[in-house]
Amino acid sequence: MSTSILSLSKPVILTFKTPNAMIIEIALIGKFVVDIVKRLIHDKVFRTLGFLVFVLVLIGTMFFWLVEGKTFLNAMYYSVGSLSMNSPPDGPVSVAGKIFSMVYIVIGVGVYITFVLEAGKTIISAHHEFEKKQAERKALKKAKKEAGLQKQ
Repeated sequence: MSTSILSLSKPVILTFKTPNAMIIEIALIGKFVVDIVKRLIHDKVFRTLGFLVFVLVLIGTMFFWLVEGKTFLNAMYYSVGSLSMNSPPDGPVSVAGKIFSMVYIVIGVGVYITFVLEAGKTIISAHHEFEKKQAERKALKKAKKEAGLQKQ
């Protein structure tokens, strides 16, 4: 008999403060993606990290596909999972595969984490900009409202 650590008796329902909050959140996610792409284009260090992550995933995928005999999708899945420290249980079976996997994880995890942290900094920066603009709009609206009341 197996027991689940996490069991939900009721479905999780997302609630938003205002009806437009969901649209705003979706727009923010889109803005975050755009900001990350802009940073990839303009920031040489971030672009290099992104390229390194791409190359690491490509090398790992090719190795696990050609040497270990995994399907291409499973090889890519294992490569990305290894870099994100979330390796699937069906690891390499050959000695060469085990050695490659150890080296791949030691080198790749640091690069992957650095890239993810830098992407997170971009998202946080974009969110702070959004909040600042929202506060400015709110203050301007309040100032206009007060100015309108003083004229009367």
